[in-house]
Amino acid sequence: MKKYTIFSIILIALITLLVYIENNAFTTFNLFGIPVTLPNAIWTAIFLGIFFLFSLIFFGILNIKEYFYKKNIQKEIEILTTNIKNRILYKDPLKKEVKILKHCNNFVNNIKGLQIEPKKCEKFEFLEDIEKLMNGEVIEISKYKLNENNPWFIQNIKNRLNKDENFAKEVLKKYKNEELKKLAFKIYAKTANISEILKYDYEIDIEIIKAHLKDSDVKLLLKKAKLTPKEEIEIAKSIHQTLDPDREFEIIEPLKWGSAYLALKYEHIEKAKELIEENELKFFEFFLKLREAGIKADIDEYIDSEI
Repeated sequence: MKKYTIFSIILIALITLLVYIENNAFTTFNLFGIPVTLPNAIWTAIFLGIFFLFSLIFFGILNIKEYFYKKNIQKEIEILTTNIKNRILYKDPLKKEVKILKHCNNFVNNIKGLQIEPKKCEKFEFLEDIEKLMNGEVIEISKYKLNENNPWFIQNIKNRLNKDENFAKEVLKKYKNEELKKLAFKIYAKTANISEILKYDYEIDIEIIKAHLKDSDVKLLLKKAKLTPKEEIEIAKSIHQTLDPDREFEIIEPLKWGSAYLALKYEHIEKAKELIEENELKFFEFFLKLREAGIKADIDEYIDSEI
């Protein structure tokens, strides 16, 4: 305000001087019925001075309004802070009204402990879409301009994959996010040809293998898969007595635990012994000793009791 006053006085003085130099005539005005005659330069200074005074009054009113606005904002921020604290502590928020920040105050009701319940409220309409995402729905997420590494973008793709398995192939081609591609691969690999599956460098899990057990090329998947001993045995159980035993042994050959299980199941003791010793499958050693001692025992009962 001080700079404005100084600048205004200088400007009024310069304009008055300019009028005085250019036109030193006199002008008469009737003020409340009284004729007043003054030089034009003086009239110019008077009118500019009046304008200056009104501007000071105007700016003064603005400053007063700004002062009270800031004061009210600070007060409402304190109320909101208390409300948020109470919601985190599972207490009811203060019943005090806030006018300027009313939309933020409405949002406070979405807070519960350290969670935010995505319920729609004015100025926070996007929370309705977040709620849909959390409930497994697919939304039109492009309007939010999120990149594919955004957690909500990822959740939307996951929801769509759960509803449309055919979308998996598109995800593998279109997106670069590894989390999405791995998930899409697991879905795609359950129905794709084995030759297509092997083009991707992702983990082959037991669910993928189970989906292709009847495929003549399933051995190619078994070679690439990294299964636990329990999973290998589970695959061997699934194959057992579904084909010619020699064909079963040929398919299961990449799995040392599965091969040993199948040999014991068919009571090929010598073959089982060779596999167990060669691969140091100590889990089967005790059972093998029982069979070598002529004690009848079911390998499945032994596994169930040990695993």
